[in-house]
Amino acid sequence: MQTHPMQTQLQHMQALPALSLNQRLDRLKALSKAIKENKQGIIDAISSDYGHRASSETLLAEVLVNLEDIKHTIKHLPRWVKANKWTADWKFWPSRCAIIPEAKGVVGIMAPWNYPFNLVTGPLTAAIAAGNRVMIKPSEVTPNTAQLIQSLMADIFPEDEVTVILGDVAVADEFSRLAFDHLLFTGSTRVGKIIMRNAAENLTPVTLELGGKSPVLIDRDYSLDKAAKSIAKGKWFNAGQTCIAPDYVLIEANRIAPLIKALKKHTISAYPSMTGSNDDYSCVVNTQHFERLQGLLKQLPKEQIIELYPDPQNHTNRMAPVIVNNPDKQQELMQEEIFGPILPIVAVQDLDDAIDYINQGDKPLTLYLFSNRRTTIRQVRQLTSSGSLAVNETLVHFAQQRLPFGGIGASGMGSYHGHQGFITMSHMKSVYYQSRLNGNDLVRAPFTKLKKKIINWMS
Repeated sequence: MQTHPMQTQLQHMQALPALSLNQRLDRLKALSKAIKENKQGIIDAISSDYGHRASSETLLAEVLVNLEDIKHTIKHLPRWVKANKWTADWKFWPSRCAIIPEAKGVVGIMAPWNYPFNLVTGPLTAAIAAGNRVMIKPSEVTPNTAQLIQSLMADIFPEDEVTVILGDVAVADEFSRLAFDHLLFTGSTRVGKIIMRNAAENLTPVTLELGGKSPVLIDRDYSLDKAAKSIAKGKWFNAGQTCIAPDYVLIEANRIAPLIKALKKHTISAYPSMTGSNDDYSCVVNTQHFERLQGLLKQLPKEQIIELYPDPQNHTNRMAPVIVNNPDKQQELMQEEIFGPILPIVAVQDLDDAIDYINQGDKPLTLYLFSNRRTTIRQVRQLTSSGSLAVNETLVHFAQQRLPFGGIGASGMGSYHGHQGFITMSHMKSVYYQSRLNGNDLVRAPFTKLKKKIINWMS
């Protein structure tokens, strides 16, 4: 059987030594410089793939977040790579123990289309920081960005340090079957299951950054105006195509009408029109996803659909924000992650009812809570499980370099960002140093009367 070029490349890279600390720092500095110098190119490539992506959104989510991540990593990396040493248990004194971070080898990164540059560069930063070599498979849904990534990486890294593989779904499937030393995939839960099955054939450890239905819970006395402002800005960012976007809102029935009014106010304030001349609002990535979202709405009774604009002008994949008033849980809209500018608002009786509603579904990637009451915050934190909990704000927890980012259950496994990314991409090797003074034979066969007394005394 002929060996595939990807397999040959992987085997070649696995035979090479880990990157030194100086190499890691040099490459990260070069990556940061390249991102700064190619800001406009990144904006143009992503916007071309989308039909239109707001340039400010790209700068915030694809450029600034990555630059801050790289900056944080460069600052702390010399400390992260140091061995953690301590003396052994008193029974083995004066021996010593240590945990030493070492590179895993070759890391595979499979990126999605919704943040096609960020979700390559973020994992890459962590992988390089840990001293690994990296193979990248960008999304075929955003081909212009994929080409840019390939060109950019070729200018920064030798091919035996970072390789970018372009191709369709078949190439992605083959990529996920390679015997990587670690594989990080970002995408849907459905595809994540396939990736995990493929990786299992090689016992490749995986980090799965998936998604799911991230709920919003608004406490009974929290300002609806404040909540609506944050929800609108977080939900409509990138036209809702964000894995941590608020997926649906839980609130008491008598507060739904004023919440919708507040959401409409803040939505129109942020995006005065839905015409093509409004550069601040992004398109749905392609016709397939646009039609999928329109199909979700067509299944609903018209009285549940609340258009926020008198003339939404849904064309050329630009889809205006829509609110859905109290949909049934069995409707398709409420079964899978929406990943678009549709926001369901679901009526609940009280906080306990809202918590039960959340716990009946899969564990979400993020849970958003709007409350100023410590007892409520503690109750939600203790009685729900989610990849992350964000209180009184949406999206921005992703940009906190000291917070690990990742899901749990159906929303993913493993995490990265900052130090946690370094740990995820490293093998934390346990090392034991036996001292010259060695008393271990006192508890080894043959078990004399004296040795038995010593063992009994220690037990």
